[in-house]
Amino acid sequence: MIESNDFSFLWLVILSGVLVRLGFDRSVFDNIPKLLFNLCFPALVLITFADMGSHGILEPDALAISAFAVVYTLAVFVTARRIMRPYGNAARKELIVFNMILGNITFVGLPFISYFFGVWGLRLAILFGVVQDFFIWSLCYWMFAQKGGLRQTLKTVLNPCFVAIVTGFVLAGAQLELPAIISTPIGMLAGMTVPLALLCIGGLLAQNTGILARIDCDIMVSIAVKSLLMPAAVFAILTALNLDPTLVKLCTLITALPTGLLSVIFAKEFNKDIDFAKTAFVISTCLFILICVVLYFALPYPLAP
Repeated sequence: MIESNDFSFLWLVILSGVLVRLGFDRSVFDNIPKLLFNLCFPALVLITFADMGSHGILEPDALAISAFAVVYTLAVFVTARRIMRPYGNAARKELIVFNMILGNITFVGLPFISYFFGVWGLRLAILFGVVQDFFIWSLCYWMFAQKGGLRQTLKTVLNPCFVAIVTGFVLAGAQLELPAIISTPIGMLAGMTVPLALLCIGGLLAQNTGILARIDCDIMVSIAVKSLLMPAAVFAILTALNLDPTLVKLCTLITALPTGLLSVIFAKEFNKDIDFAKTAFVISTCLFILICVVLYFALPYPLAP
């Protein structure tokens, strides 16, 4: 968890970026996502939800963020698919729709959400991501593959993060505590999540600076819609519904998250425009960091209730 009252944690992004530009072994940073996805992030998910207790799982904020995740994901999926129907570039069409839905919670969002909203925001953001996973590996996977494959979908959904969230819910619901011999190493892995994610961001940005020369209108428009227009719409709608202001700010920040690495993975898997996916990731990530720096000076710290 980020405890500082400034953005000093961004030095880790700068450090890894400088190391890559100086010739440091890039494969080190390339392997960080695997470590995060298979060990650190599942550990963080397990610890976060196991500590909530059964009342925490059913608390109004948790139910509200779950409902928001369902409505937001389905609304964006249907709307984006309809708008993109006449779009002629088949190598980008599904990627643009996917980028509208998916935000990079795991590798980019966690440090900033942790900073602005603390443990409260971290739990709700992870829960939002878990709810979205069901749609990502069903509707979105179908959109790219255009074939069913229940067995393939189940195989993909049953990843370490999904197993961790189910285990955490079971422990919280049964009000069970992990013994220290298990909880201590899990807690150590969870504590590595944010630092490794920051190093990963810096390494990825430094490795992909060359693709910035290939920015085109599609990329700029899609990023402007994803990072600016949609969060503004979410903020206006949720505010009009008279929801808790802090929850509204959290939902707005979540929807402003940059496009995810999963977009690049899907582009490779289904032979789509990989350069488009990489460029969208780099530009949207830089824009999101800039937005967060502006929020640091414009908003009080912390934002969590």
